[in-house]
Amino acid sequence: MTQQAEQTLLTPEVKALIGRETSVREMHGVVDEETIRRYVLGIPDQDPRHWDEDLARSRFGATTTPALLVSYISGRKPPWEPDDMPELMLRDPFNDGGGAMTRRDEERLPSVDEVAPIQSHLNAGEEFELYEYPKIGDRIFYQSRLRDIQEKTGRDGRRFLLTSSETRYWNQNDELLLITRGIGIHRP
Repeated sequence: MTQQAEQTLLTPEVKALIGRETSVREMHGVVDEETIRRYVLGIPDQDPRHWDEDLARSRFGATTTPALLVSYISGRKPPWEPDDMPELMLRDPFNDGGGAMTRRDEERLPSVDEVAPIQSHLNAGEEFELYEYPKIGDRIFYQSRLRDIQEKTGRDGRRFLLTSSETRYWNQNDELLLITRGIGIHRP
């Protein structure tokens, strides 16, 4: 049995990360027509409730966004903050920019690789629970939490950590819009 197989990754330092939360954050700017237009064209989503005001008003009360729009635009930087993506891409061409979205420590969840010898990360899936469609003019707030960390053993006999995180999104009226839950795999 190797030393790595005997040694647990789920140390007290790793367990202490469970339950940690970010500060409450507000998405830069309000939900606006241009953001919806760009997103709808990009994914593409031809549902008329995103652009036909009369139809949307009669069925939803106002023009709505695609359900997952807030999860993608919530981390966008204000125009006065520097764009770190070129530097990140030069250092690591496989960087997806996730770390560039949040600059201050209170704006991001702690990573297990800060307290454990982790070498690789893998997104193992996400689920989305929709409560209300965001509308034009909504101010969006959100907060993330590290729900759980478990240690597992892969088919190859090597241990890894499985993390579960959750982000809640709500509007200026404290109406819950969306909950996203993500699973991450972290290997030494």
